[in-house]
Amino acid sequence: MSARIAEQLKAHNWLAVLIEFIIVVVGVFVGLQVNNWNTDRDRNARTAKIVEAVRRDLRDANDVETSFGRGTDEALVAFDAARRRGEFPPPVFLRFPGSDTPPNNVWQAVLQSQLADLIDPNLLFELGFYYAERAGLGVKFVRYTEFTETQILPRLKQDPRVFYRADGSRLAPEFEAHMDRLRERRKEFAVLNKWAACLDKRLDTPRQPGPSCRPALGYGIHMPGALSEP
Repeated sequence: MSARIAEQLKAHNWLAVLIEFIIVVVGVFVGLQVNNWNTDRDRNARTAKIVEAVRRDLRDANDVETSFGRGTDEALVAFDAARRRGEFPPPVFLRFPGSDTPPNNVWQAVLQSQLADLIDPNLLFELGFYYAERAGLGVKFVRYTEFTETQILPRLKQDPRVFYRADGSRLAPEFEAHMDRLRERRKEFAVLNKWAACLDKRLDTPRQPGPSCRPALGYGIHMPGALSEP
């Protein structure tokens, strides 16, 4: 191509030179565009895989937290009904099969995948905030489980009055406090449930800015849509 341009210059064939020059420029432009298209295609494919993994993790967590809430509510209602009948049911407690802490392998994969270059920065921050809070609540649940396993499970085969004050009016303070912790975990996991659902919705358009999903101070809900406490 450069040899032909040189020949045309020697012959002062300016029209041919211009045409040859345009062909070169267009060729370079098309080459750059194809490279950009390939880069965008690869980036979009990588983003889609990572986003799908995160969304699947959020939905799995949502399923667990929904089951937790439903089971806890039913158990607390049954406990109150038994007490009204004058019975002495053991304290309500919750145990998860498997690990007591939520898995974090998806978020670790996100951190290693340079996702910051692929999605909206504010959404990335909110995802990090969610996973950090989920891990923190997991640690609290471990402490809750330790009391269950050491103070409640060993007594389940004894007379259930062992869990109550001497006059039978109410649970002994330590077991009453443990049920209070259960109610707190219920509220906290309900917030995580709505938080995860909101983030899942945000990931419909991961590169675009959107409304915040973060809970307000004190776990008051501040999320788009009708996401009030149950």
